[in-house]
Amino acid sequence: MSIQGIKFKHLSLSTNKLAADYLAGREPATGLLGGRHDDRSRIEALAASVDNRLDRERAAAVLAGQRSFAHMENGPALLDQFVGRKGFCVVTGQQPVLLGGPLYVLYKCVSVIKAAREYSALLGRPVLPVFWNASEDHDLAEASCVAMPALDNKLAALSLPVDAERYRPLCQTALGEGLGEVRAALERITPATEFRPWLFSILDESYTAGSDYGHAFSELLVRLFAARGLFVVDACSPEIRRGASRLLEQEVFDSAAGAKLFEEVSGAIEQAGYPLQVRPQSDDTGLFVLSRGRRVKLQRHGDRFRLKGLGDKLTGQELRLMLQDTPEAFSPGVRARPLVEAELFGTLCYLAGPAEIAYYAQLKPLYGLRALEMPIIRPRLSGILLEARIEKVLDKYGIAVETLQQGAGSVAEQLLDGDEQWRALTAELESLRAELESGFERVGRRLTQIDPTLNGPLGSTRGAVSGNLDKLRGKLTQAAARRNETMLGQLGKAGVQLWPGGKRQEREISWLYYMVRYGDALIDWLLEQA
Repeated sequence: MSIQGIKFKHLSLSTNKLAADYLAGREPATGLLGGRHDDRSRIEALAASVDNRLDRERAAAVLAGQRSFAHMENGPALLDQFVGRKGFCVVTGQQPVLLGGPLYVLYKCVSVIKAAREYSALLGRPVLPVFWNASEDHDLAEASCVAMPALDNKLAALSLPVDAERYRPLCQTALGEGLGEVRAALERITPATEFRPWLFSILDESYTAGSDYGHAFSELLVRLFAARGLFVVDACSPEIRRGASRLLEQEVFDSAAGAKLFEEVSGAIEQAGYPLQVRPQSDDTGLFVLSRGRRVKLQRHGDRFRLKGLGDKLTGQELRLMLQDTPEAFSPGVRARPLVEAELFGTLCYLAGPAEIAYYAQLKPLYGLRALEMPIIRPRLSGILLEARIEKVLDKYGIAVETLQQGAGSVAEQLLDGDEQWRALTAELESLRAELESGFERVGRRLTQIDPTLNGPLGSTRGAVSGNLDKLRGKLTQAAARRNETMLGQLGKAGVQLWPGGKRQEREISWLYYMVRYGDALIDWLLEQA
């Protein structure tokens, strides 16, 4: 299918050296991640291994136990097929972000749905796409804001106040009364299209002042993607910790072995010339504890344990009782979360961004330690949405999408440099600079013979003249820019759309900006791009 007025331009995810080598099929990166991501035989072999271990009844119970599951009309039927026909799961995830976050969240959703369809066709079994909502994350500063171009083509930021207690999980942080102001601002900066009432209805049903960041995020994603079979799991749901209690216990009482392996593989990765995503901490267990409204690292401390920053010390017996009575008090960190996903869902593949791809290389030996299968790590969809009006600007000035990453001002100057009159003028200016430099050199040689003490004043004069020439060049550039305000304005608007602040569109601009213009069909169109 196609959508009139918009194109998708694929971009490489290889913004990380290890990820770049892995996606290109180069060693040692492929070995660090278990092999090539596009090797079909790997998925068949992995499925056979997962098939013998996966507790599908437990996985289905976890999925059905989510609060957002109520919005999946076809959810019960999909789970019945998953259990009855011995299906599998593919996974992606993200911590909650206000109003659904930037475009890459949408790309993760469509990528995992597409991968599930591909693997289902390959294996002849149901494959469920699962989105892990990392709602226990406590980075409120990142979760509380989102941005998009406003009607005046300037980047507008929408944000909620960040005054909650530090380290409070997002699933325990209410959106608050400021949500009304954000909703009003969103209405001001978006066009009144035929799709806006539908989209705003979904937003209003999902995001309420009394809801928390995690639940609102899950509700929004499920309402958008339920008809396409996407299951969203909230990391704060008790079903997850209860279902993974065996693994959580291992992560506590066998944490030293996990930390040792993590440190060893991290050293090997660095020795191979790759930067680390996470620095090993030898006393970490890989788990957090939710205590007094905070998410606190659980660390080993001699023959006991402690909660980092709180000073609380716990014995092994106390932790065993907690795991038995209140497993929901434990929260997997980034080192343990993928293991929990594999334990519960037998993850066949994980759809990842560049940093995630590199990070999974550090996790590879931990899967074997916990008698789990490491999933195939596949790249998520990545690219730029290019609207026709922006493409016209690029065509007008003969520039590529990637060119604007350096900034509209820099591109404008390069275009001016290509102008014949401007080139002649700047050539004259540089010729003058060369003549003056040559003259200063000649005078300096004579002064050295006559009176070397005058070389200091000569140097000062030389510097002043050079500085003034630089100022003149700057003024000429400004004058040329003023004569080309239309060009600068158009390039500036295009830059906001494609590379806001020099950053990737998918990491900065909310997908709401495009959904309000193109409606639900945008999702199916992106599924084709994936």
